[in-house]
Amino acid sequence: MKKLNILLPACLAMSLTSGAVGWDEMAILARPDGNGGLSYDYDNRIQRTSFTNSIFFDYNNDGNLDLLIMASGGDRITPRDTKYLILYENLGPDYNYEMRRVPDSVTGFLQAADEAWLNPVTVGDVNSDGYTDIVTMTYRGDRCIDLYLNNGGDGSFTHKVIDNKAMSNGSVTLGDIDGDGNLDILANGWSADSEVKGMALYMGHGDGTFTKTSPSPLYGTFEGQSTLADINGDGTLDIVMTGHGDSWSRHAVIFYNTAGTDGKPQFELCDHTRSGLTPLNLGNVLAADFNADGLVDLALCGNDGNATGVRMFYQNADGTFTLDTSYPICSVNTDGAINMADRDADGNMDIVVGGYIGTDAPAGCYSTPLRIYRNTSGSNVRPEAPASVSACLDGDCIEMTWTDGSDDTTPTRALRYNIFVRNDLTGETFCIIPADIDTGALKTGTDLATTVGAARKSYRMRPLGRGTHTVGVQTLDQSFAPSAFTTAAIDISGVSNVSNDNDSMHITVDGLTVTVGSRGGIDDCDYLVYRPDGRLCTATRAGLPVTLACHGVYIIAPADCSATPRKIII
Repeated sequence: MKKLNILLPACLAMSLTSGAVGWDEMAILARPDGNGGLSYDYDNRIQRTSFTNSIFFDYNNDGNLDLLIMASGGDRITPRDTKYLILYENLGPDYNYEMRRVPDSVTGFLQAADEAWLNPVTVGDVNSDGYTDIVTMTYRGDRCIDLYLNNGGDGSFTHKVIDNKAMSNGSVTLGDIDGDGNLDILANGWSADSEVKGMALYMGHGDGTFTKTSPSPLYGTFEGQSTLADINGDGTLDIVMTGHGDSWSRHAVIFYNTAGTDGKPQFELCDHTRSGLTPLNLGNVLAADFNADGLVDLALCGNDGNATGVRMFYQNADGTFTLDTSYPICSVNTDGAINMADRDADGNMDIVVGGYIGTDAPAGCYSTPLRIYRNTSGSNVRPEAPASVSACLDGDCIEMTWTDGSDDTTPTRALRYNIFVRNDLTGETFCIIPADIDTGALKTGTDLATTVGAARKSYRMRPLGRGTHTVGVQTLDQSFAPSAFTTAAIDISGVSNVSNDNDSMHITVDGLTVTVGSRGGIDDCDYLVYRPDGRLCTATRAGLPVTLACHGVYIIAPADCSATPRKIII
């Protein structure tokens, strides 16, 4: 077993004096400071909450990371029974990456949350339209799994109830469990059917609809997290589950995916006595190859009945796990959490820890540190990209296929693949995991479940409007190290050229208000305003201001097609 070596380069203690009468809800954006540490933005206009779950993703395909929050009040600023599901749009470099709240009246979100904060929200494109959708677990009288279908990146979503007799106080995760190319949902928590704990799979059909199933030997827990990861490196997504079970017993279980020849998911139970994991509740599960030996390891945060802590488990060649008894990462209480990212871009996942620990603080203060533990295990050689990628139009979808990538430690069958699709005319770009398409660097990502497995090596998606598209595929190893993208081009016919700078069309922008000036001395020109996917937003005339619904990419074209359409970003 090769251990993870850890260095702590940055720490923030957010504290209250002993005379404080309660806990303040907080909302802090932490950004790299250029010196290996972090700078902290407290004045960020983000709703202050507690019991918060947050996800960075790109809902409008503009390349900037937007923010989704599910949370509750904390009784200090807002009542505990106040629930939030909020979307913030990242306004990009021109506005110093300011986060602006998308009005609830636009998103259509129910202001509801789960009973806990373990992982009640997940994102992915469930209907293959090139826009990232949202799945939530909430308790609002009924225990529900909800779907919010992204309406083309304009900030609005269509709400659908997937199951109103589901579970709560648990977690939801998206991933292609049966390998058919469609995202499925794993849900685990306190069941609505009876006083039991339940786990269910909602198998996706690629159109935003799902079929519920609970194959044996799956069983559920509550007050815990379940996640999807390829633990044994066979190319299929397995389930790792923690939490409370019957009679308040604690669990740490792996369900190995042994998909049958009929394509239906089948699983093999591996409990803690076989795996060597410590049963826990009220915590997080992170799965990655932390020591770059080609095997997936686990970082578990939670309570074992005696103490709360962060435990690193390293996988051995026989599939068992060994606990790092040096406990290199500080413990946090059950209202804390862990996360991971490659902070220093060395190909190894680093770990972020936040939460109350009660010690390691100045006298008279509570200690709630935000710490980054840098993985210093040695450089992880990045995987090789696929040698070739092809793209063709199959019906109304782009069909992408590619050859195998490779890695020096991760088996070929265990590699994962990230995808981007860009409309070259508009610049609109969809990524499964947001990434810099020029360098291949991932912008976010704490699991690989929504990416494409090596057994499939194909992906289908509807085009982002018409015109020439560039598609790209990159290899990801189990350490989340990315290769560069291998690309291909495909022309989606029927679109006129679009210009980024058309001198014949003078356009002024003031916030969300756009005015198209007269062209060639003609004052009565009509103009049409489109989204990049070809949907008509509105019509206007020269010199007449028009207010658009939200920030994003738009195409403005003369109604008589007498000039080249113009792309604007507001």
